Amino acid sequence: MTSTEPPLDPNVRIQTEGGTNPSPTRTAGRPGVAIYGGFIVENENDSRFTGTEKYKTYTNALLNTSIIGAGVRYFLNLVSKAAWRVEAKDPENEAQIEMAERIEKIMNGMKTPWHRVIRRASMYRFYGFSLQEWTMRVDEEDGAFVYDDVAPRSQRTIERWDVTRTGEVLGVIQRSPQDHEAIYIPRGKMVYLVDDSLDDSPEGAGLFRHLAGRALTLNRYELLEAWGFERDLRGTPIGRAPLAELARMEQSGELTAAQVAALRAPIETFVKNAIKGKDTGLVVDSEPHRGTGEQETPISMPQYSVELMRGETTSQPDMANAIERLNREMARVMGVEHLLLGENSQGSFAMSKDKSETFGLIVTSTLQEIQEALEKDFLDPLFELNGWDDELRPDFHVAQIQFRDIEQITNSLSQLAKAGATILPDDPAINEIRDQMGLPHQPDREIDMMAPNPLNPLAAAVPGAPPPEEDPNAGGETKSEET
Repeated sequence: MTSTEPPLDPNVRIQTEGGTNPSPTRTAGRPGVAIYGGFIVENENDSRFTGTEKYKTYTNALLNTSIIGAGVRYFLNLVSKAAWRVEAKDPENEAQIEMAERIEKIMNGMKTPWHRVIRRASMYRFYGFSLQEWTMRVDEEDGAFVYDDVAPRSQRTIERWDVTRTGEVLGVIQRSPQDHEAIYIPRGKMVYLVDDSLDDSPEGAGLFRHLAGRALTLNRYELLEAWGFERDLRGTPIGRAPLAELARMEQSGELTAAQVAALRAPIETFVKNAIKGKDTGLVVDSEPHRGTGEQETPISMPQYSVELMRGETTSQPDMANAIERLNREMARVMGVEHLLLGENSQGSFAMSKDKSETFGLIVTSTLQEIQEALEKDFLDPLFELNGWDDELRPDFHVAQIQFRDIEQITNSLSQLAKAGATILPDDPAINEIRDQMGLPHQPDREIDMMAPNPLNPLAAAVPGAPPPEEDPNAGGETKSEET
């Protein structure tokens, strides 16, 4: 029986019943994102979320939506406040210690402060990716390459991506906002982070994609709410005028078109711009309509009038609830819902503390990803260009962001001491608590472990240690000074 299946590519080795295993050094699959000519193909129907236009939409949402702006600034303040250290892999190796000190000096000698580099790098969580280009200079002391600056490259200026068939980023093409020049930035010259949790696009998918649509809806709701206040929260204004009579008089030549327009203009302008203010008002003709019969009996309705078309109930409370719901949804997406606790006397301290600790974990995970990226994009070029021994390579260490209660910590240490876990005067925990309280470290001093010390109850229990002296003012016999 002849097979109708197409022939297999002889260069592809697949697993068959009698065949061989795939090559372990060859990538068989391809990324899920399509890139043609450097342009990413996006499955978006809304043009506001495609290409570089989406970053303008994201930025508008950030600048014009209060809850997004507050959440992002809160996040950035925590990220930039984390303490960074450069530590040698072997704390006993003098050469490694000197290299760690030199790297820290390079970090602090750049034009852009280190905390601003970290803050800009962390925006990948929101935009989907962040990109900064580094520039080096020659150190005047020893002629080594050191970092001169790490400068940001805005997401909306990145036009195309240079990637391999397997999705590895080789570089980007930036469109200069000043002269529209196409600038190629190679991958080896940038600090690049991407949020690839949802897809494998080099642009990633940041939190702004989940927030921008809701921000547009929120802006619409707030506009409707503002219109409601401007309409005095009652309804749509309606103006009445003898339009048919004015048209007849214009046709008969009794009035000119300009005169008719002048008669209609005040009431039409008021209806179109009926915004309540301190000077809002309108004067209309009080002359009533008259019948067309012989008596021409006056009709109760005047020729000109203005009133508001009212409904049975107002939608302002419903609109306020919709706005509050959208604000909470966006705060929940960013993890800053605890910022809204206490509104309308709702929420509790325990709930706020729990959500704050959860947000601290989000900040810590972001810092860890930035640390991994900097070890590759910051340390690798520095060691490669200078030809430094990789054995001297230090490690970055970043402090975790934790919401700590000083009173709870001190109470826990007190309970440990009562249980037998004595805290000595030179215990590192003391300086940690001082850091939390914003106090300087205690001064270094020599501590005699065998000397009597009310903070050191272990001294009396050590064999051969002298007994503690008795208080001469205490009751009982005093100790003789004779030996």
